[in-house]
Amino acid sequence: MSELANHPGAAALIAVLWAVLACLLPLVRPARQHAAIWGLIVIGVPVLGWLTYLCGPGFGVLFLALGISILVWPPAGAMRRKRGEA
Repeated sequence: MSELANHPGAAALIAVLWAVLACLLPLVRPARQHAAIWGLIVIGVPVLGWLTYLCGPGFGVLFLALGISILVWPPAGAMRRKRGEA
C-alpha cells in the first residue's frame, strides 16, 4: 500500500469531505434525494471501513453514528415541515 493509504489523517480528511457532501443533501431536488442518499452510502461504507481499519473500532462506531445522523436528519426535518410542526 502507499504511504498515504496508511495515514489516519487522510482517512479522516476523506470522511470529513463525505460529511460536507452529506450536509449538502438538503440542496438536492427532492426527486433526486433518494439516489443521492444511496450514492453517499455507497461511497461512505468503504471510507468508514478504511477509517475503522486505521483508527480502530471506537472511531469507526463514532463516524458510523455521525454518518447515520447526517443522512437521517434532513429527511426527518423535511417531513416535520410538511406536517406543519416547528
